[in-house]
Amino acid sequence: MPINTYTGLMGSGKSYECVSSVIVPAVKAGRRVVTNVDGIDSDAIRAYCHEKFGMPMEQLGEVVHCTNDDVPQASFLPHGQDVDTFCQPGDIICIDEAWRFWGTDCKLLPEHKVFFREHRHFVHPDTKVSCDLVLMVQDISDLHRTLRVVVEVTFRTTKIKTLGWNKTYRVEMWEGYKLTAKGRVSVEVKRYNPKIFPLYSSYVGGAGKELQVDSRQSVLRSPKVWIGAIGVVIIFGFSMYFVIDFFSASRFKKKAELGQPGLTSAAPAPLAKKPEATTAGATGATSAVSSISNTWRLVGSLQAQGKHFIVLEGQGGRIRLEHPSAFMNAGGAMVGEIDGQRITVWSGARPTAGAKP
Repeated sequence: MPINTYTGLMGSGKSYECVSSVIVPAVKAGRRVVTNVDGIDSDAIRAYCHEKFGMPMEQLGEVVHCTNDDVPQASFLPHGQDVDTFCQPGDIICIDEAWRFWGTDCKLLPEHKVFFREHRHFVHPDTKVSCDLVLMVQDISDLHRTLRVVVEVTFRTTKIKTLGWNKTYRVEMWEGYKLTAKGRVSVEVKRYNPKIFPLYSSYVGGAGKELQVDSRQSVLRSPKVWIGAIGVVIIFGFSMYFVIDFFSASRFKKKAELGQPGLTSAAPAPLAKKPEATTAGATGATSAVSSISNTWRLVGSLQAQGKHFIVLEGQGGRIRLEHPSAFMNAGGAMVGEIDGQRITVWSGARPTAGAKP
């Protein structure tokens, strides 16, 4: 792991994310973790790993708690000299509120500068694992530039209070220390695991309790949001009703039979002569002819009031309007099925002598 930072306001979940995503996996892997996180409980973390992952206790790592007075000492971090240091080669070091020790207004110790630049050189003699550094701070800009420029990955945690989801938080990840849209790698929404909280206490002694000072922090408490949501549901319902009603063929059939005013007949399409029946012995042909309507003939189409209809003519000059969805093809090849019978430009009753063609 390179130098990583976890940023976010107080109570946003950065300590929780560091414990659940860094410290617990490190102990599971058998590593030694050094941290100043308040209330960190090494025995509880080891028991959690043993219960959840089934790891033997002798294969688990440990968590060593350091105080805020230990961190700024020259002997806290390995720096290449043959001296004993609090942190050992191969350790993973997690420092909460790192701005206190390596902030923009702090003077960095030469020993600490060496570790920031060469932390991967300090390798555990047995496991061959190098040191890793994890920093927790409210804003990445609070860190000293010498340290900030060597940060490889930055995480920002945000509690989703505006939606009233107090058990959910968002984790955004950036490559490097610049929090730009181009450098953002991923966004993940996660839920708090209640079993993680007993492993540490980000509030001193576990007595801290966060209250919401303004109910307007949650958008769900705004009447405008609920009014808007109800309005969207109503509009969607009416839209679906009109769409279904528009495409309903029975609606157009009813209007045509009632003789809706304002509709004018379009020019009829050229009529084709009804073909004679072929051989009487052909069963398939006889079946096809019998399915042709002897009552209605397709004579054209009509467009009125923004609506499209197919015009049928029956005996005695009766006019019938049907929805285009019941027909296929176009022009003289158009065919449809009405009342279980096929309607074409040449269907309908054969004209009698003296009748209108």
